Amino acid sequence: MPFVLKKRYGQNFLIDQNILLKISNLINSENLNILEIGPGDGKLTDKIILKKPSMLTLVEIDKDLIKNLKNKYSTNKKINLINADFLKYEIKNQYELIISNLPYNISSQILVKLSTMTLSPDTLILMFQKEFAQRLLDKKLNSINSLIKCFYSIELNFNVSKNCYRPIPKVDSSVLTFRKLKKKLLNFEEINKYITFKRNLFSHKRKSLKNLLKKYNLNCKNDLNLRVEDLKLDELISIFRATSS
Repeated sequence: MPFVLKKRYGQNFLIDQNILLKISNLINSENLNILEIGPGDGKLTDKIILKKPSMLTLVEIDKDLIKNLKNKYSTNKKINLINADFLKYEIKNQYELIISNLPYNISSQILVKLSTMTLSPDTLILMFQKEFAQRLLDKKLNSINSLIKCFYSIELNFNVSKNCYRPIPKVDSSVLTFRKLKKKLLNFEEINKYITFKRNLFSHKRKSLKNLLKKYNLNCKNDLNLRVEDLKLDELISIFRATSS
C-alpha cells in the first residue's frame, strides 16, 4: 500500500537488511515481553518476531501506518497494536525490553520518559542521531547523560550510515543499549527536583558551582570551585541532596 511520509513525525525508514538484522541480534533471548516504539512499515518488527517474543506491543502514532501494520500482522496473536503518541501514552505493563529507531526530533523526550517511569524496562535498544548518542556516551557530564546514567548504563553497539535510510537524513545514527542499574541513583520522588536542579547548572556551565549555588548554605565536602561538567555523577547527586535538605 503506498504511503505518504509525514514530516511532523520525523519519519525516516531504515531499509538496510544487514543493519536491521544487527539490531535484532542485540536481543539476546527468546520469550521476552517487548515493546517497539514507532514500528513504521514493520521492517524491524519482522526481525524482532524472529526472536520469538512472548508478546510484542507496537506503539505507532500514524493512523495510516497502523492500518498497514494491522493488515500485515492480522494473523499474529502475539502482536498488540496501539495507535498512540508514545509521549502521551501511559505504560501500564512491565516490559523486559523496549526497542526503537527513534524519531530524532523527540528522541531525548522519549529517553527521559523511559528512564524515569516507574515501570522502566530492564533493557533499551535505541537508535539516535550520532551526535546525540555521543552526548549520552560522553565521559564528562552534560545535561542529558547526568540524568540517564542515574538509571541505566549505556553502551555503544555500532554506528549506522545515513544512506541506510529512506528518505536519507542529514546525519548518521548510532545504536545504543541501555541496561538498568541494580540500584537507581535517584529515588522516584527526587527526579523532578533533580531535573530542575541539573538543568539550571548546565545552562550556566561556564560559572563555578560556588557562584551558582551561593543562595544555599551548603555544608558538603565537594569542591565548589569546579564547574558542573567537571563533577562525577555521584558528586553532582551529593550536591543536589545537600541543596534539597
